[in-house]
Amino acid sequence: MNKKGRIIEIRGFKGLFIAIFAGCCIITGFTVFPGYIAMNAWNFIAKYITDMPSMQLLHGVMLWIIMFLLWYAFSGKQFGLHIGYDPSDERLQELVEQIQREKEENEDN
Repeated sequence: MNKKGRIIEIRGFKGLFIAIFAGCCIITGFTVFPGYIAMNAWNFIAKYITDMPSMQLLHGVMLWIIMFLLWYAFSGKQFGLHIGYDPSDERLQELVEQIQREKEENEDN
């Protein structure tokens, strides 16, 4: 049996809170941290240019989002976020058959 794919099962409030926490961490990692880097880079450059305003974290996140959207709009490459693996039709059929066998076994017991 192929052990690469896993089904995540969320049980109870503890599992729900952990899933929400993990989602928040992922969002923070992909938005707030790069925004913090963009803010610091902007503020570093602003010291050397006359009358250039400094940024706060919210402005850095917005700058990061604008840079990402510009990159996405003008790059010829497709952007894709892939988590896990892409099962073949054979593997998918095998999983369906396994689920049906387990369902029949549970009905017999």
